[in-house]
Amino acid sequence: MVNAHDISANPIVGAATARRRPHVTAYLNTDVNGAARVWTQLEGNPDVSFHQSRAWVKAWAGGTGTSISIITLEQDGQTVAVLPLEIIRIGGLKLARFAGTAFSNANTGLVGEHPLRDEKITPGELAAALRQAGLAADVVLFDKMPPEAAERAPFNALPRVLHQNPSFQLPLFPDFDEVLAQINRKRRKKKFRLSERRLEAIGGYRHITADDDDQSLRLLETFLKQKPARLAAQGLPNVFADAGVRAFLARLAMTRSGDRKAALELHGIELAGGAHEGTIIAVAGLTRKDQHVTCQFGSIDETVAADASVGELLFYRMIEQAAKGGDQVFDFGVGDQLYKRSWCPVRTDLVDCYLPLSLRGRIAAPLFAAGITAKRVVKTSPALGSAAAWLRGQLVRRTSSSAKSYEQHD
Repeated sequence: MVNAHDISANPIVGAATARRRPHVTAYLNTDVNGAARVWTQLEGNPDVSFHQSRAWVKAWAGGTGTSISIITLEQDGQTVAVLPLEIIRIGGLKLARFAGTAFSNANTGLVGEHPLRDEKITPGELAAALRQAGLAADVVLFDKMPPEAAERAPFNALPRVLHQNPSFQLPLFPDFDEVLAQINRKRRKKKFRLSERRLEAIGGYRHITADDDDQSLRLLETFLKQKPARLAAQGLPNVFADAGVRAFLARLAMTRSGDRKAALELHGIELAGGAHEGTIIAVAGLTRKDQHVTCQFGSIDETVAADASVGELLFYRMIEQAAKGGDQVFDFGVGDQLYKRSWCPVRTDLVDCYLPLSLRGRIAAPLFAAGITAKRVVKTSPALGSAAAWLRGQLVRRTSSSAKSYEQHD
């Protein structure tokens, strides 16, 4: 008979009884409809972000023409995750990242409930599996991940840095007064009443929500006209100028679930009387998943009722509607701005995980990480942030001026 002491002393018996590490395998599918069954199943997990949903990825691929690499990751035959990725080139480097992440607010990958969910997969194991599957990238960047998502396999053993921007959330409750109590209820209600009075003085307003494709596209088109002026005033480039990005948003707005709810829900403030009857002076786009509402974008028309704080008014109405409808979180998304701080008692520092797959990637990965950290330092320093904003504004104005001169000459 062999006792416990004998087992620990015998290296052969000890090796035989040690727990074997699960074998990691990755499969690559380049069809956006690939892995549909498991993708749909994992998408049902409340922890999975809307930005890895089939609706988001299919709209991104269809609108922009981006090729998608869908990675299905398994450990000993059990699906650990589905990772919808796109590959972009930065100089001579091929970077794989979450599909559509340039416009997303949080990424989680599609990770399900299974016994191996928290089993660490080493960077070497994951890199070997992805190379063997044929992922043609030098580096994989899993960016804008909430900390709890980054602590699950296959991300939990990867090197990481804090993302340059945090995101901001407002917890919701069925009693809207309880929601407002988190953020100075008296002041918020006073500001809301003042906005309403100023709009009533010019004929009143309606809070509208698009309930068909025509209304969705009308509100989206208004946003795409309003936003460039606001971005230019802030010295920022128009990230919505590309035709592919516009087509992506239109596809998302016209993607509807079985209950006819749009994947991208468009809201607006429309003037209800007077000289500007029917004019839309504020627009916002929301996505919704498992009682988590995310504001994807917003815009205002500052040429009408500029003193009415119509952007704040629209947020008030949308948040009130979401709270009364049973939603649990209103997420203002990525980016540190004063209006987000004023609405949100919760700040989330997001995480960027990265994984080199090639020699070139191993050289570049630390530089990526250093670049992300440097951006964070600039954004969290008032002095450096102001200097960067000034330089950015100068570049945008010069580019715009050059473009106008070229058009006149042409």
